[in-house]
Amino acid sequence: MKNNINYYYSLSVKVIHQKNNNYYFSVDNNNYILLKWESVDNLENIYKLNDYLTKILPIHKIILNKENKIVTKINNNNYILLQLYENKIISINDIIEINNVNLLLDFSSLKLDDWYLLWSNKIDYFEYQISQIGKKYSIIRESFNYYVGLAENAIILANEVDRKNVPLGLCHRRISNYSFDLYNPLNMIVDVRIRDVCEYFKYCFFNNIDIEKELEMFLNYNRLDMNESKLFLARMLFPTYYFDIYEKIINSEIKEEEIKKIINKIDSYERILKKVYYHFKNNQIYIEWLENIN
Repeated sequence: MKNNINYYYSLSVKVIHQKNNNYYFSVDNNNYILLKWESVDNLENIYKLNDYLTKILPIHKIILNKENKIVTKINNNNYILLQLYENKIISINDIIEINNVNLLLDFSSLKLDDWYLLWSNKIDYFEYQISQIGKKYSIIRESFNYYVGLAENAIILANEVDRKNVPLGLCHRRISNYSFDLYNPLNMIVDVRIRDVCEYFKYCFFNNIDIEKELEMFLNYNRLDMNESKLFLARMLFPTYYFDIYEKIINSEIKEEEIKKIINKIDSYERILKKVYYHFKNNQIYIEWLENIN
C-alpha cells in the first residue's frame, strides 16, 4: 500500500497502520487516512462542499490523486484520501458551530431530511425480517416490539411537521463524540439543525457518557419553535442505537447478548425522554405514555 500511496499521491510513507480496511499514516507532520469507500454517488458535490468548507472551517480535506480524481481504485477497491484536521473528543459546542455554518452556495443535492419516509421503510423492513428469522434471536424477539413502538411515536411526530418551515443546516449521517465523524466531509449532509445534537446525545448516553448538563444547556439556550421541538423529540425517540446493534447482530458481526447493553438502559433513557417531553409540552405535543413515567 505504501507504493500505491506514493504513486497516486506523491506521498512518501514510512510507517502505515491498517484498521478496518483503512490505512493511517503521517507525512511531514500531517495525518492522513486512506479510506475504503463503497459509494461513489454524489462525490463531486461532496468535494465542492469540502472545498468550500476548508476556507471557513477546520475540517478534514479530500486529497485528489495524480489524475485529479476523488476516488482511487487499488486492488479492485475504491479509496479516498483524507488529510485529517484533528483527533479529539468533541462537545456539543463543536457540533453547533458546524450546524450554524452559512451555506452561501447551493448544496441541496446533499439534502437528506425526509425522516418520515426513511424511518417508515426501515421499520417495515425490520418487521418483515423478524417475522422470517425472529425465532433465532430470543433477546431481540422479546425487546423488538418496544423499540418499534418508540419508532412509531417518532414517525407520527415527524409526520406532523411542515418541513417547508424548518431551516436546514450542515449536518452528518452519523455523529459520535469523536472529531473524525464531525470533520469528515464524506459524512456530511444537509438537514434540519437538530439532527446532529440528538444523535450526539443518544450516542453519549448509550456509551455511558453523562448528558444531563449538556442536554439541559441546549434546551434552555436554544429556543426551538413548534416544528423543531417535534423533530427534536422525534429524533430522541427514534431508537437508532437499538437498530444499529440489531443490524450488526443479524449480519453476524456481533453476538446477540450485546443488545442487552441497550435494553438494560430502558428506564434511565425513558427519564431522559420525559425531561425532553416536558420541556416541549407546550408546543402542541402529547404522548400519553410519557405522561405516566415516574
